[in-house]
Amino acid sequence: MRLRSDLALALARFRHDRRGTIVMLFGVLLPIVAMGMVGAAEIAEVMLARSKLQGDVDAAALQGAGEFGVDQSAATAERTRLYADDMAAPLRRRWTIASTVAIDAASRAVTVRQTAHRASFFGSLLPPGGWTLQASATAVRTARKPLCVLGLQGGGPLGNPDSIALQGNSAVAASDCLVQSNASLTAAGASSVRAGEARAAGSASGAISPAAVTDAPALPDPFAGLRIDAPVLCQSIVLGLGSNTVYLKPGVHCSTITVLGDLHLILEPGEHYFVGPTLNVGGRSTISGSDVVVILAGVPALQVTGNAVLDLEGRRSGPFAGFVLVSARSFVGDVAISTNNARRLIGTVYLPNASLTVSGNNNRVADQSPWTVVVARTIRTQGSATLTINANYALSPVPTPPGVGPPKDQPARLTQ
Repeated sequence: MRLRSDLALALARFRHDRRGTIVMLFGVLLPIVAMGMVGAAEIAEVMLARSKLQGDVDAAALQGAGEFGVDQSAATAERTRLYADDMAAPLRRRWTIASTVAIDAASRAVTVRQTAHRASFFGSLLPPGGWTLQASATAVRTARKPLCVLGLQGGGPLGNPDSIALQGNSAVAASDCLVQSNASLTAAGASSVRAGEARAAGSASGAISPAAVTDAPALPDPFAGLRIDAPVLCQSIVLGLGSNTVYLKPGVHCSTITVLGDLHLILEPGEHYFVGPTLNVGGRSTISGSDVVVILAGVPALQVTGNAVLDLEGRRSGPFAGFVLVSARSFVGDVAISTNNARRLIGTVYLPNASLTVSGNNNRVADQSPWTVVVARTIRTQGSATLTINANYALSPVPTPPGVGPPKDQPARLTQ
């Protein structure tokens, strides 16, 4: 009887003492709460990774679509894939990530996909097989940046020379169009290139914004089929030092032309071939003309120096429509502009086998032109001069020749 009484008393005490129950419940619930907290942190990390992954493919698709506007080769897909991989680098501490790129040339669409995987808790039992994330983005681009600066000289067997080279504090400002070097693009010292896009078939170095695409395909000469032969008949005229205004009719100018002093030489509308032994422009002189093109043939070089004014608006019609300054294919010299008064060059400067050199102290060249295009064997800027290439094509009656200029770029956009 006493045993039964003791057992009943013990049970009664246990029933009324809840301390033991709390300890037992805490011991049961603690692992569940801990797993819940860890699981919440795990899900939050996965959600952040998913967001980062989507941002990466969005950015890579836009980058790739922008590339495809200029370069439709397989290299664009590979550069886009590498760009996506670089974007995903911070996730690789915990995730294994694979990137793929597909290009639809017909629709100009670039699709970037990334797959990320990592183990989960309990030997990847929750979720089974671990975490797998996928993200994709497609971007399209309907047009390319207009080509406005092209250095034609390609790399030879000894390497890639610079077909566009800047020195000192000089600059090329072409913020709304494409600057392309068929060799290397170099901005040495404190010089800079500011472009809508920058590309080089070789290497690129210096302050180039945005960063240049390197190892890009060389662009062909867009005007390779242009006939530049000078007519046989020529005018015999000698212009020298003076302070008068002289009107020069279009045609072939075979004699020495030296424009110095205060002479104002006005070119009448048409094609002006300069085949004489000398063409110098200096002093405080001025060469101006509207609806004209200057074609260099026999002269060894053209230098515009001092305080001379060069104010030319290109041809509006005819075989040279859209051109303002052209050199014959036999012309291998230099067109050197070292004046601060060559601020209106409206049209295309085409020097297929010649060089353009812009130099001087704070000189501004072509900055007051609605638009300018430069296609030359080599392009050099020196000192603290700035070559400005505007792209406001609709603001001038001078048309852009086929192969350069519009259509203006429509930015790449995401479609999914």
